[in-house]
Amino acid sequence: MNKIITSGFVSVIGRPNAGKSTLLNSIINTPLTLVSKKANATRKRMDIIVPYNDKMFDSQIIFIDTPGLHDSNKLLNEYMMQEAYKAIGDSDLSIFISVASSNKKEIQHYSDFINKYNKKHILILNKIDTLTQAELFCCIKNYDKYKDKYICLIPIKAVKLNEKDINNLLFEIAKNLPKHPHFYDNDIISTTLMRDIYKESIREAIFERLSDEIPYESDVKILKITDKQNILYIKAQIIVSKDSQKSMIIGKNGNTIKSLGKLARQKCEYLAEKKVFLEIYVKTIKSWDKDKKILKEIGYDFNE
Repeated sequence: MNKIITSGFVSVIGRPNAGKSTLLNSIINTPLTLVSKKANATRKRMDIIVPYNDKMFDSQIIFIDTPGLHDSNKLLNEYMMQEAYKAIGDSDLSIFISVASSNKKEIQHYSDFINKYNKKHILILNKIDTLTQAELFCCIKNYDKYKDKYICLIPIKAVKLNEKDINNLLFEIAKNLPKHPHFYDNDIISTTLMRDIYKESIREAIFERLSDEIPYESDVKILKITDKQNILYIKAQIIVSKDSQKSMIIGKNGNTIKSLGKLARQKCEYLAEKKVFLEIYVKTIKSWDKDKKILKEIGYDFNE
């Protein structure tokens, strides 16, 4: 029996902190996307290429991780929403992630999505471990009125996704993608530039090491990458809005930036699969997140 060859792009959509990046990292078993307990950690779309092969399908799934859907009039947030909306439009299929909850706001977020987009999609209920079986049953029943809108509903715990759940999800995706040859070599895990991936690794370290305010009011610019046979040199700049934030990142006797730098270097080494020498500087640029020119220099290309 000849296998059905399918390939396509799958946007992963949901509100901030629904578990989009956690789901993708669990599927590939690699921390490629930025994961944080804080909402709105993801700022740019990133693609992740996942091959799927079973008795019926030979499929290549290109997941697009997106910023969380939210309302804001800030310039950087405007860019984030531009990225999410473009991903929805560019994809062959969407996955919408809701948090399994008795909170009616979660259903309202999903309702807003389907009212705005007539998009073929799979609905995932994440964080099911926070509910009892009875509560989960009620939660699933609440989505019954939308069952003509989604292909299927899959309850999961994204943070510890088991192999059965991964296979179930990939099978549903594979059979709903277009019949098409693979777009990329299956050895490639992402077409996102490595400098953007290293940037996200440093941003993730900022989220893990610093308070609530600084991660949202800072960003990272990769100044230079030199790749030699046995070592990778990365020169990066952390950009903040205030001198007080710069002082907090550096810390007393430089202890905070040393700790942050060590964590970021370890993350980069894991992804680069070689030793990394990481230089990090901190620079204050007032209102950087409100200046389109500066945002473009950091790597946020707005659609004009």
